[in-house]
Amino acid sequence: MQIRRAPEAPLAGRVTSYYGFEVETPEPVRQREGPGTDVVVILTFEEHWLIDGERHTSFIGGLHDRQVMTEHPGRSLGMQINLDPLAARALVGTPLHEIAHRTVPLEAILDEPFLLERLVEASDWSARFALLDDVLAPRLVDARPSPEVAWAWRRLRATHGRIPVGELTAELGWSRKRIVARFRDEIGLPPKAVARLLRFERARGLAGTMSWGELAFECGFSDQSHLIAEFRRITGRTPETFLQDTVAQAA
Repeated sequence: MQIRRAPEAPLAGRVTSYYGFEVETPEPVRQREGPGTDVVVILTFEEHWLIDGERHTSFIGGLHDRQVMTEHPGRSLGMQINLDPLAARALVGTPLHEIAHRTVPLEAILDEPFLLERLVEASDWSARFALLDDVLAPRLVDARPSPEVAWAWRRLRATHGRIPVGELTAELGWSRKRIVARFRDEIGLPPKAVARLLRFERARGLAGTMSWGELAFECGFSDQSHLIAEFRRITGRTPETFLQDTVAQAA
């Protein structure tokens, strides 16, 4: 079971989505996930997760440029918060490159020692989502990312990573060194890595709707070989195998 709810208006655009989840299976579930374009917070009410073989309960995951392997022991109950990186910077309080490619215990980031207990004791999912609104709003509503990085991040997202980084630097009047440093601070990855991530996510979303050659062209890859190489780098699989596994996992 998965319950999705949009955040209240003050958090819209900062929290991209909330999920409540409750999964029970006869056997442990192991699957590849991500990388995605959000900073992800997982609040686990019971049991634990293995992320690339390391045990975690509640945690925050920075931007990754490759998929991770997740596993739960057959039961998973909790909530997921997906954060725009520009807002996550305010929550984390340190440069986001410090949590990029990492899974960090939640208590190292969020000073709310009884949050999990309050969520577990809440009367229903609506009350849990409302509690998250109350906890996050003071930390995120007044977040003030630099307008230049915010503009460049949104331009990259709007173009699905197809705008050249050189064009961004020219429009900003920045050097490449400066834009790299600012992106690592406020987004977590340099702009070139962000562009590659966005192109992959676009290709993943369109996979199966057109030929691989058409998909490569549509998503800004130089050719089909480039698309295949990028899927291998990020997922460890060819696009065709990735699509087959995705369909099987959804079933």
